[in-house]
Amino acid sequence: MQPSILHERNYLTYLCGSLFSTQGVWIQRMTLGWKMWDMTHSETWLGLLAFLMFFPVVLVGPLFGVLVDRINRRRAAVVISLVLSSLGGGLAVLVGAGLIEPLGVLLFALVIGMTNSAYQAVRLSLVPELVSVANMSRAVAINAILFNSARFIGPMIAGVLINLYGGAAALAVSGACYLPLTLVLLCLKLDEQARRDARGPQRRFLADLLAGVRYARSEALIVRLLLVICCSAILGRGLLEILPAAVDVLYSRGVEALAMLTSAAGLGSIVAGLILSALPRARLLSALRLAAIGAGVVLVLFGLNARFEAGLALVMLLSFCATVCGVATQSLIQVSLDGAYRGRVMSLWGALNVGGGAVGGLLFGLLTEHGGYGLTLVLLGALNVLLAGYATRGLAALASRQDSQ
Repeated sequence: MQPSILHERNYLTYLCGSLFSTQGVWIQRMTLGWKMWDMTHSETWLGLLAFLMFFPVVLVGPLFGVLVDRINRRRAAVVISLVLSSLGGGLAVLVGAGLIEPLGVLLFALVIGMTNSAYQAVRLSLVPELVSVANMSRAVAINAILFNSARFIGPMIAGVLINLYGGAAALAVSGACYLPLTLVLLCLKLDEQARRDARGPQRRFLADLLAGVRYARSEALIVRLLLVICCSAILGRGLLEILPAAVDVLYSRGVEALAMLTSAAGLGSIVAGLILSALPRARLLSALRLAAIGAGVVLVLFGLNARFEAGLALVMLLSFCATVCGVATQSLIQVSLDGAYRGRVMSLWGALNVGGGAVGGLLFGLLTEHGGYGLTLVLLGALNVLLAGYATRGLAALASRQDSQ
């Protein structure tokens, strides 16, 4: 009989801290996007902001992946959460004093992006230590529900704070949201000795990094799943990174409409997480294929639509598809890889997932500013359908072969 995830004490403790930190992520993300649009009214600047916040994970994420296979992950998570809290507080002071310019926002975005790269590598390796293998896919789905519940609630909180008290107050709250996570991390009890015993031989840093890449390349299922998440992140999520511009240009609306669109995206992700938390692993591959291709169809429909109400529904569907792709690929990789390479392989997944979103935000920003929304979304949506169809073809056979080994 499969143990209930409600009996995973360490995991539930960690969730309590994440309830707050994930709110901070979305409050900060929306506030910075709105601040940048307010200062520049440029889709390119917005895309560049998303790029700098998320692309660093591509460059330094794999390096952090090597580190987390060597160090105490709980202590690293504590330090990183304190740094993220300090960055939010520093931004709040500068915005409140009127000392921040677009280039300054980009600089902070870069530092936040690099710090988040470190935290993502730690988080992706830490969660499997908090939950049993039998509950791994449920834990990943619950994490997605939690993150995207914040995506639903956080923008609404940010919208209220910006309207009533200004961007500085919203950023201050985002920084404070990391403090409960720090306290929770200090309370976790992990078996570090067991993890050290399970770790493979330690080589030089670069050799360890290359060993992780070689391992990932040697597993056909992992390679294909990484390709799926790359396609989903760049083409399936790129539009979601430039919503502040879309609200103004397409619908001539303000921060309240942005909060509604961002919350609609969060709602779509919550529904996806709830469905996936109850879905047997055998059905994950079918759901992944439908979602990966479906995201492209939704983009095409968005490009042909001009009504705000329809836009809300389409953004919700797009986010639903993106979440299915993220949760399914992460779950399938987590349960199929060798634990000795977990930090390095999952950092590659994280680099493609987060870095792909950064590239997508920049791509969508450049193309929509210079080529218009309609044509850009139709063309990129069609490209997404083609690439996703190829990437998900034959996945079931690869998974079956992996299980039989």
